[in-house]
Amino acid sequence: MKILMVINCLCKGGRERRLLELIRELKQKDQGYEIYLVALNDRIDYPVVYDLPINFKIITKKDKKDFSLVFKLRRIIKEFNPDILHSWDTMSSAYLTVANLFINKTLVNGVIYNAAQNSDWYERDYFKVKLFTAISDITVANSKAGIKAFKASSKKTICIYNGINLKRFENLKPVREVELDVLKKEKGDHYIGTMVAAFENRKDYDTLLAAAIRVCRSNKKMIFLLIGQGTNRDRLMQLVPPEMLNNQIYFLGVRDDIESILQITDVGLLITAPCEGLSNSIIEYMAAGKPVIATEGGGTDELVQDGVTGFLIKNQNSDEIVNKLEVLMQDPHLAATLGENGSKWVRENLDVRKMTDAYINMYSNLMNKKKRKSNTKLKIPAMTAQTGSI
Repeated sequence: MKILMVINCLCKGGRERRLLELIRELKQKDQGYEIYLVALNDRIDYPVVYDLPINFKIITKKDKKDFSLVFKLRRIIKEFNPDILHSWDTMSSAYLTVANLFINKTLVNGVIYNAAQNSDWYERDYFKVKLFTAISDITVANSKAGIKAFKASSKKTICIYNGINLKRFENLKPVREVELDVLKKEKGDHYIGTMVAAFENRKDYDTLLAAAIRVCRSNKKMIFLLIGQGTNRDRLMQLVPPEMLNNQIYFLGVRDDIESILQITDVGLLITAPCEGLSNSIIEYMAAGKPVIATEGGGTDELVQDGVTGFLIKNQNSDEIVNKLEVLMQDPHLAATLGENGSKWVRENLDVRKMTDAYINMYSNLMNKKKRKSNTKLKIPAMTAQTGSI
């Protein structure tokens, strides 16, 4: 089976990592999958892409509406002659959909990756999802909440949960090395909360910092590690009292050793707007055996079982964050139990091999459906002789 995959860029992100993990697993299956990957941006935060046994090409955009990309993608489609086209975000879906006009290859899109609340036709993202779902053969969402939020047709959507490669948590850096690298000191009896998320509006760092500053003032043993990049980072750093910055509250930027850092983490945090899809950060926390505190709503409710694998809190509620942190700090046994439950659930349900099998089933079903349509078109109605009396 030949699959052309297109994504806007390979910058740091859950979707990008998921794509590369899927490709790696498909190639390891050794079932004849031939993959051609196209990125529409020359930013490559995952150099592992160059080690994959696939065709890989970067087609850079001159601007957001560079129509020449359509012709370049169209040329690739004709030369590679894929069985399936698979776009992974809104930008790539737009270009690939137009490039596929009058070629009519089987088209898969991945435009549902959040669970936006109160969506309606006049909202741009909602309109795009409706449009691409209508003109694609199938739309992949990573949460049931996303399908529900966009009121997408159940006949043209499928939910495939993110998978995680559990081997990432093997052969990690020594704990003391991580402590000295991140904290510039040994952890000792400090309690560490970690949030891995972009510093963008959809992530509610303001509420987290309000809680973090309160906790740090009352408990000098509390430390917060904030990992990521984004447009709000500088503004948020200015909210932190100088005596806490890089002493109790650390802004670590983008890291490629999250799994190692989670070794010194006591609780994983994801404070967001209530429109999150299926968070890779939460999956990583749980895989590492850490209890989770996260904002309820969206795909998060499909990951975190309140009181079983962590705690779900109300939107923009710093008081609840403070309360749940205190509960976990005061009850190490509860924290350990929540972490163990989460780790078990991820290993049983979100192994990357399970995700890969779901994609394989989807691709196979699409190909079988196309074959049935082709066979139907090829059938010639039988001619029957008509007789009658004269």
